[in-house]
Amino acid sequence: MHNSTSSSGRRLAAAMLLGATSAAVAASAAHADGGVSKAKVGDVTDTGVVIMSDNPAKDTNLKTLLPGNGKTILAYCLQENVGLDTTQTYSEADWSDAKVGISKSNLQAIKWILNHSFPTVDTAALKKAAGITDPLTESEAVAGTQAAIWAFSGSSTLGAGEDDPQNGDPNIAKVYTYLHDNASSSGSDEPQPSLQLTPLVPDTAHHAGDKIGYKVVSSDTSDSFISFDFTANSVGAKLVDGDGKDIAKGATFKSGSTVYVQLPQTLSADGSVSISATGTVTIDAARVFLSDGSKASQNLILAQPVSVPVEQDATVGFKGTVITPPPSSSSSSTPPSSSPSSHPSTTPSSTPSSTHSTTSTTAAATTTTTTDNSGSGSTDLAHTGAGNAMALGGGALALVAAGGGMVLYTRRRGMGTHS
Repeated sequence: MHNSTSSSGRRLAAAMLLGATSAAVAASAAHADGGVSKAKVGDVTDTGVVIMSDNPAKDTNLKTLLPGNGKTILAYCLQENVGLDTTQTYSEADWSDAKVGISKSNLQAIKWILNHSFPTVDTAALKKAAGITDPLTESEAVAGTQAAIWAFSGSSTLGAGEDDPQNGDPNIAKVYTYLHDNASSSGSDEPQPSLQLTPLVPDTAHHAGDKIGYKVVSSDTSDSFISFDFTANSVGAKLVDGDGKDIAKGATFKSGSTVYVQLPQTLSADGSVSISATGTVTIDAARVFLSDGSKASQNLILAQPVSVPVEQDATVGFKGTVITPPPSSSSSSTPPSSSPSSHPSTTPSSTPSSTHSTTSTTAAATTTTTTDNSGSGSTDLAHTGAGNAMALGGGALALVAAGGGMVLYTRRRGMGTHS
């Protein structure tokens, strides 16, 4: 009985501990991390020199980022006087990121510049738009474009000597003037992330049976190109649509779609499950790329729309199902009393006799050997302690009976002496 109670207590304590632990687990943080990320810095191209108001010979070029799969991203610099740490990797970011530090209106103007200059448009179209009569090289186009970007991202402007044929380059000056003077911040929105999964209900604790929705957001809004799958063991979870119907493997979705993770009805322990969205996405010009390290490095901005493979992961944390153990079953039988009976089975003789104690001892032995075992058919109770208790009880009863007889015998002999 004692062991059964202790076991029940341990199970109950374990269940309480599991419940407390589950309650302390962070709720479902739909952790998302993806799009173009960890891109390496590649070589530079179209190197030139431009005269800025604060620097008579500032190097210009297009930077390259390598997101993988053989793709190349071309980018301009956003900061005139910050170096590029080529050992760091780069990931796309929003305009509002604190590391960008440029007003939205100026970023909109820079986006206009990028959409109307090289390499988004070729040198022939840019030459015509800028009113240039001489041949325009790619290096001149890059230098004039970079100077116009720096004019909106910082405080410097094109240097006065750039339009001097002797000391400068009139083509660079004409490209700069065309882009700078016509740049507009109206009707030029921030480029969307290449791919993003947004939880419908963020920071919510998830449990068995829950259905967690994610909205797909992408810079590419024209096609269905995004597919979903679990990144590892799905622990019984499924991908379903809004009606709870299974999503077929290989099905594709477009920006604005919603996909759900259906958790199973029972989860044995706290844990998580991750899904991955993949596709080839066209990213708009003016998407910002920031270095991933803590050391200062040049902020970059996408020079032209580019199609690249991207991946976005989301992790769903959940709490395990707490199963309350059933009440411990206890024996309904009452253990035999270890106290000797107050009614001895054999009454000593009232006649004084020197053999009275022998008679009492015999009676006590008879009482011990005829103990009732409640019809069990076995007298072996060593495993419960009942057998020992009955034996001790019988022995005590024998001693009490014997002692009682001796007292009676002695008193009577004493009475005989006084008479």
